Amino acid sequence: MLTNLFVEFRKLKGSLVLVLCLVAPSLVAVLLGVICVRQPVMTWHDAMQGGTGLWAYFVMPLTTTALGILVAQIEHGPRAWDHLLALPIQRWRLFAAKGIVVMLLIGSMCVLLGLEFRLVGLLGQELLPRKVPTGTFPWALQAKYLGSMWGASLFMAMLELWVAWRYRSFVPALTLGLSGTFFAVAAFGAKETVYIPWVMPVSIVAGDPSRAVLALRLGVAGGMITSLLMIWHLSRREA
Repeated sequence: MLTNLFVEFRKLKGSLVLVLCLVAPSLVAVLLGVICVRQPVMTWHDAMQGGTGLWAYFVMPLTTTALGILVAQIEHGPRAWDHLLALPIQRWRLFAAKGIVVMLLIGSMCVLLGLEFRLVGLLGQELLPRKVPTGTFPWALQAKYLGSMWGASLFMAMLELWVAWRYRSFVPALTLGLSGTFFAVAAFGAKETVYIPWVMPVSIVAGDPSRAVLALRLGVAGGMITSLLMIWHLSRREA
């Protein structure tokens, strides 16, 4: 499996995947800096909740959609599935490795976002110290929020990957991601939306601890079940 993971990471070289993983969290960090400048002085707790909420509410779902499409197109583009599935390797290992790599990339974006939040604070202290959020930087709270969002995103990510790998065209995966994000944005206030995979990450900072716990459990459990079904289904494909 380590060899499979290494191969999948090597495939990312020269693709737009790494650019996406650098740009997406950076945009949120920049926006947090702008909010800190434009709004009255906040506490770090409020700034952290708002910044991670923005990431999970809108940017993370769209980034996950784009990530799934880009990773799938590495194989779809050169029509490499025929060769890949003909290799003397257990098919489930191929798809499991791809899924693990995608989740590691999403986790890396969460880590990068957390570091960039701190960088925003350090730059603010140098440039506009009066606008820096008050209090101590909440490393533990940030790790809790971003770590839980990463776990809750598993369900959403596996659904996106399943569709992106199943169809050569990027349209079905893009449609799924945009539809899920639209429903998440339009109906977030309803209690029932916690069962929508695209709402699960942002439910972590919804203000209701029980909703956050439910979202994390559903995200992890649903993602594990979906990943197993995805691996079983895709391993049966001919090309």
